[in-house]
Amino acid sequence: MPGCIAFDADVIGRRRTGDESVATGLLGAIARRDDVPFTVLAYVRDPARVPEAITGSGAVRAVPVAVGSNYRRVAVSLPARLRADRPLLYHGNYVLPPGLGCPGVVTVHDCSYHYAPELMPTADRLAFQRFVPWSVRRAARVVAVSEHARADLLHAVGGLDPARVVAIPNGIGSAFHPDDTAAGRVRERHGLEPGYILFIGALQPRKNLGRLLEAYAAVRTARGDAPPLVLVGDAKHGGDEVDDRVAALGLGGHVRRIGYEEDADGLRELYAAAGVFAFPSLYEGFGLPVAEAMACGTPVLAADATALPETTGDAAVLVDPLSVAAIAEGLERLLDDAALREACRTAGLERARELSWDTAAERYLAVWREVADAAPARRPVRTVAPGRPARVVAAITSTGQADDVPAAIAGLRAQGLGDDLTIVVVANRPGDGTAELVREHHPDCVLVERPETRSYAENQAVAFAAAPGEHLVIVNPDAAAQPGCLPALLAFMDAHPACGVVAPVLRNLDGSYQEAARRFPEPVGSAIRRTPLRRLLPPERHAADHYLGEPDAARPVDWSLGAFLMIRRAAWDDVGGFDEAFAPLYVEEIELQWRLWQRGWEVWQEPAAEVVDAHQAASDGPFLDHRTVWHLRNLGRFIRRHPTVLAGQAPALAPSQRRQASEQ
Repeated sequence: MPGCIAFDADVIGRRRTGDESVATGLLGAIARRDDVPFTVLAYVRDPARVPEAITGSGAVRAVPVAVGSNYRRVAVSLPARLRADRPLLYHGNYVLPPGLGCPGVVTVHDCSYHYAPELMPTADRLAFQRFVPWSVRRAARVVAVSEHARADLLHAVGGLDPARVVAIPNGIGSAFHPDDTAAGRVRERHGLEPGYILFIGALQPRKNLGRLLEAYAAVRTARGDAPPLVLVGDAKHGGDEVDDRVAALGLGGHVRRIGYEEDADGLRELYAAAGVFAFPSLYEGFGLPVAEAMACGTPVLAADATALPETTGDAAVLVDPLSVAAIAEGLERLLDDAALREACRTAGLERARELSWDTAAERYLAVWREVADAAPARRPVRTVAPGRPARVVAAITSTGQADDVPAAIAGLRAQGLGDDLTIVVVANRPGDGTAELVREHHPDCVLVERPETRSYAENQAVAFAAAPGEHLVIVNPDAAAQPGCLPALLAFMDAHPACGVVAPVLRNLDGSYQEAARRFPEPVGSAIRRTPLRRLLPPERHAADHYLGEPDAARPVDWSLGAFLMIRRAAWDDVGGFDEAFAPLYVEEIELQWRLWQRGWEVWQEPAAEVVDAHQAASDGPFLDHRTVWHLRNLGRFIRRHPTVLAGQAPALAPSQRRQASEQ
C-alpha cells in the first residue's frame, strides 16, 4: 500500500501531557518498525521539537503546519496541507478538518466535554461539544483509548455505528521502568527525600486536586505527620487556585510544586523515588500517569471511576473520588501497610507489561490498512517513464486538446534544460487521444491518465505529485514557451528566494501583449468584465485599475493568469496548492496567489521570459454558457473566502496594498 498517512501530531512540544505522550509513544513505535508500507507525515508546529527517535528512521517525517490559532489551523492550514500531500488517509486528534478530501480516522481520548462539562473552560467545552460529534460521524474509523472511553463515546454521540469505533489502549514509554538509583538524583535535583506522595498531571479541576489536598491534610492530622505531597505539572483551567487551597489548609510547608517536567527520564526518577502515587481524578479516558507509575514500580492510589479501574486492573488501591474520607483512608493504608505497597508494586509491574506501544502501533496500523484498502482509488496514475528528480516539473493538462499537446511539449524541450526538466502530461478526457499520443510519440514524459474528467485544480495537484522537482510550471496546452523562457524564470527564482510565483510575458499569436498580470479583482469590475455590461461601459470604468500594462522590467504583481506560471515547490507546499473547491475551473489561480501573498511569498512578472498563448479569454466568449456560471460562482466563492477584497484590501504584503498605502 504505497503512499502516505497524515497524522495530527500538533501536541508534540506543546506540554499537552497525556496527548503528547500518546503521540510520541505511537509514532516512536511506528518508527522502530521495518514493515510499514507508507510514510507517516506527522503534522506539527515545529519539526525541531520532534524527537530524533521518531524521525531518524525515515518512516515518520515531521511536516510543519502553519498555525494562527487552533481554529485557523483546523479550518485553513490543515486542509491546505492535505491538498498538497494527498495522503491515503488523515488521522486526527479529536477533530477532523473540513474539506478532508480523503478518509478520516480520529482518536477520542475521553468525553469529558459531555460527561463533565463543568470541569472545562467554556470555550473548550463549546468547541468540543460541536466539533467532536461532527468529526466522529464523518470518520471512517474512531479510536478510543479504552473500552470505557469507547462506551462513553457511543453513548454521547447518538447513532454512531459501534463497528466503526475500536478501543486501542495506550502504551507506556520505554523510559518508564523501575530505577533503584533514582532517589539520589531526585534528592540532588529537587531536594526531596524518597517516599513522598506524588501527583503528576495537569493542575486542573477534573484532576480533583482540591479533595486530594483535603485528604492529605486529614492524613497529616490523623498520623501527626506524613511525607510531603509533590505536585508535578502546569496549572491549567483554574489550576492556579491550588496555591490558595494549600494556604487555606495550612499545608504551605508540606506541599511542593515542581512544575512541568519535560524530560521522560526526569519523570521516571520522580515516579521511582515516590512512596505512593495518588491520582483520584474525576474523569479519565485512560489515565496514562497511573500506567507510568505502575511501570516504575510505584504503588498507586486511583479513583474508582471512569477508565481508571480498567487501566489499573487489580494493581491499585481504588477509592471514591468524591469522598475526602475515602481518599484519606486509601492514602493511610498505603503509607502504613508495607505488604500492601509491595503487592501493588508487583501487580502494577505485571499490569504495565501488558500496555505496550508496540502492540498499540500494530493495532493502529491495522486500522489504517483497513481504511485505506476500503477507500476508492482517488488518483489512478500510470507513468510511461518514471519521474526523475529535476529542477523543473512542467505539467500540461489536456482536456480534449490533444492536437495542441505536441507544440507545448516541443516548446518545453527546446528550453535546453535536459535532465533538469520533467514533463508531466495529464490526460483529463478519456478517449481524446492524449494518452495514446504520449505513449507513442513522447515516452520520455510522465503520463497521468484520469478515469474521468476532473477539475483544473485537482489535475495540477495530481501532476505535481507524480514527479519530484524544485519548481513547478503550469502549462496550458495552447501555451508555447519561447526560447530562453524557462532559463530566465529559473534565474529569476534563484535571485529572488522570496518569490513564490514568477510569470512570463504572454503574447497573442500576432505578437501583441496579453494582459496577464493583474491586480486583485474588485467584484463589481469583475462582474462587468465577465458579462455583456463590458460592451456598454468604457474600459476606463472597469479595467483601467485592473490591468497593469506591458512591463519594461521585472515587477511584483498581485496575480497572473494561470496559462503559464512557474511556482516554487516550497511555496506550493506551504499553502497547499490550489483549492479544489474552485471547480471545474476559473479563479483558482487568483485564490492561490492571494494565499501566497498572505503567507509572505511574492508574485512577479519577468519580461525576459515570453510565452505565446493562443487562448481565447473566457470573458470574450458567449455570455449565456456554462463558463459564465463557473466563473461567477467561483468569483463568489473567492469573495466568501477572502471578504476583505470587498473593501479593496489586498492580502498582507501584496503590491496593491502597497499602492493603496502610498496613495493615502
